[in-house]
Amino acid sequence: MNRLITILLITSFFQLCVGSIQAQSWKRSRYEVNYGVGNTFFMGDLGGSNKTAKHGLFSIQDVDILSTRPVIFLAARYKVIERVALKLNFIYGSISANDKNTSDPGRNARALSFTSSIIEPSIQAELSILKERSGRKYSLSNIKYFKFKYLNTYVLFGAGVVIFDPKAQKEGIDIPQGTYNKTALSIPVGIGFKYGINRKWSFGIELSNRYTTSDFLDNHSDKYSKANDSYFVMLYQFTYKLKTTRSGLPKF
Repeated sequence: MNRLITILLITSFFQLCVGSIQAQSWKRSRYEVNYGVGNTFFMGDLGGSNKTAKHGLFSIQDVDILSTRPVIFLAARYKVIERVALKLNFIYGSISANDKNTSDPGRNARALSFTSSIIEPSIQAELSILKERSGRKYSLSNIKYFKFKYLNTYVLFGAGVVIFDPKAQKEGIDIPQGTYNKTALSIPVGIGFKYGINRKWSFGIELSNRYTTSDFLDNHSDKYSKANDSYFVMLYQFTYKLKTTRSGLPKF
């Protein structure tokens, strides 16, 4: 009887130790490098879909697919605690819109269009809804066979600065730029999904709406609109985990 109790105690202690080690494993890879490409979808006074423009949180019904533009990005991510992380982003790309792409009578007859480069440094907080897990160390089975337990889902909120320089036209003729500040605050709000391929690498998709404090990203301000301009960013990202040293710094 005493021997059985001893075995049970040793087994319980071992399980507690293993559970504690696994629970703290995220601390060994607090730092991550993110990079990838994506698309922008402008939400402003120009262009849009064939429906009446709406500027809600995720009002994708006014997205003009023909005016999507590419972006590239680089980011560094740090886990504050297991489910909360901070990410420093740098995005470079462009945004665009064209009234001729919509069948809405008023906007189509206006015939305005624009394209602008954007540079956006930002910092965002990420809260994991589904806890992040790494895939197997040397196996590619996670790519061949989807495993739900390796899917991390998170929501994000942040703040940044967007630098823009719109080039506007009316029926192909250049329009002079107005007088306004070409720098605005940007407030990213969105959701992301990340899938662990192995212990080092993961692939993810992130969708966010970047609200700005400017109504001139498209070089136009509509007197009938009370909303500032915003733009969706869809990112396709690869993530590489860095080891954390005993001093708490990343190991390259």
